[in-house]
Amino acid sequence: MFNVIKFVEREKGGCLIRSNNVNDRIKSILGISIPSVEKLKREMREQERETLEKQNELIQLQKKLDQEKQDKEDAAIRTTLQLRSSRTRSSSSSSSSSVTAASNSTLTIFMPVAKSSRKRGHFGRPPIILTENQNENVR
Repeated sequence: MFNVIKFVEREKGGCLIRSNNVNDRIKSILGISIPSVEKLKREMREQERETLEKQNELIQLQKKLDQEKQDKEDAAIRTTLQLRSSRTRSSSSSSSSSVTAASNSTLTIFMPVAKSSRKRGHFGRPPIILTENQNENVR
């Protein structure tokens, strides 16, 4: 670090070593020999290449995980569509054709719709009978 500080201070008045002579500048800045500069540059390139390879591996792994997640979601949607199509075979043909069209070419996501209640009246309990006074109080 001291060598770097000394070099920069010496260059206050002007450039000591031309900027296109990279190896000599590094040699002067670090205070090491040219073979050491070349060795450092080789190590730096190897380290950069290894870092790039690791980044590429991580990207490939992330793509693989994303694809597996998408495949699971698609399988769940296909299963849902198959279950719905088996239920709708006995019902009207219009709803059956929309499920079949969706499962043929493009995958369409259907939102589940609640069925209407089939309960009629008071199933399982006797009706509530109010007195005249109670009927008047009910609004």
